[in-house]
Amino acid sequence: MKVIFLDIDGVLVTTRHLVQSKRYFGHEFDQTCVENLNAIVKSTDSRIVVTSSWREGRTLKQLQSIFEINGVRHVVGMTPLIEGVIRGQEIRSYMDHAKGTELEVEQFVIIDDEEEMGDLQPYLLETEFQTGITSLIRDKAIKKLI
Repeated sequence: MKVIFLDIDGVLVTTRHLVQSKRYFGHEFDQTCVENLNAIVKSTDSRIVVTSSWREGRTLKQLQSIFEINGVRHVVGMTPLIEGVIRGQEIRSYMDHAKGTELEVEQFVIIDDEEEMGDLQPYLLETEFQTGITSLIRDKAIKKLI
């Protein structure tokens, strides 16, 4: 399976969107970023695994609902929350546990506004909190996943 390991704040929730909308309802994503994410998913037949701190206190079903309300489907999982480790290690743990299942990761990218990826750094497409998933990030992700 092709996977997009996805953060939310600084990736789908941006300061640009917060300024433009002049309000924040708590679960509203920047629609430009959503369009770019959906283009990656459609072009590469990939699935989404959430790596964001939004995992804390939420079930996968709840995260899927938040994404669906914002027009994003294909969320299939979330990385484990492991205290005291960097996000890259949580991603590695997810991939190790998915081996041999229908969720086994064959190709992946990480879209995040943080750099804490350890040995997975080459797979990171780093966003800016201001703009999130831009057309440039979209195009790079598609290229890596095709």
